[in-house]
Amino acid sequence: MTQSRPPHAVLLRAPSSFEPKAVAAVIARRSTLSAESWLPVVRRSWGVVSEPSAAAEAEALASELNAAGLSAVAVPVGLLEDPPPAIVVTKAELSGDGFDVLAGGPGAERRRLVWTHLKVLSAGAVSQTSHKTVTEGPSAGEKAVRLGATLVTGLPLMRGKGKSRQVTEERRTPFVELVFASPAHRVRILAAEFDYTALGPKMSYSAELNFRALVSELASRAPAALRGRGARAVLAKAPSGELAYESFEDAQAEERWLLALDALGAAQP
Repeated sequence: MTQSRPPHAVLLRAPSSFEPKAVAAVIARRSTLSAESWLPVVRRSWGVVSEPSAAAEAEALASELNAAGLSAVAVPVGLLEDPPPAIVVTKAELSGDGFDVLAGGPGAERRRLVWTHLKVLSAGAVSQTSHKTVTEGPSAGEKAVRLGATLVTGLPLMRGKGKSRQVTEERRTPFVELVFASPAHRVRILAAEFDYTALGPKMSYSAELNFRALVSELASRAPAALRGRGARAVLAKAPSGELAYESFEDAQAEERWLLALDALGAAQP
């Protein structure tokens, strides 16, 4: 009796060349949906494609991706693990051996996280959009007209109704996340809350320069760690617009992919 094989997923092996449009085009050839329809799905799943799928189906998709020049491998879904919950750290020291947590939010106990155990370096900015109603009073010109009418007629100035309109506000939250193994920890650094004295003489008076300097310093301390798209953009001195993630969950999805590649030793440049 043939033993059934567990469900599989397909992992893209080259994070630095992740191209959602190319992946969506390959998947579309195997389905009734267009590449445009698949594109949002591919973007949200990052390099974890077709999860879960029957083993033979996943292997066939990996073969087609490889034929299209997109290096991929099919693996059992049980080998993929979610990153641990994030712990916000507000103060730390960068020692020769590791990242020394000094203070932060709940769960941020003082400890040293060894550089050689840092598996994923993620950085970027989460954009959060909110909507609110703003009520505006009459303009200066309208007030002047009404005041003139009062002086002529002697009638008291009546308070007019304000005009309401919808205002959209966008807030960007720059962050760094460090995912360690053995033991598993995920450190989250929020740029606006972190004490940059950890940079020593490299600290400046610019918040953006300090953020970029911190990412560069972390990358130099753990050169073997896989880097997320945003971290690579920071190190390449790319414009801030290239650091955007839809949410922290979006960044976590990328980290999950990179952790799987690291655990399997399957990552390619």
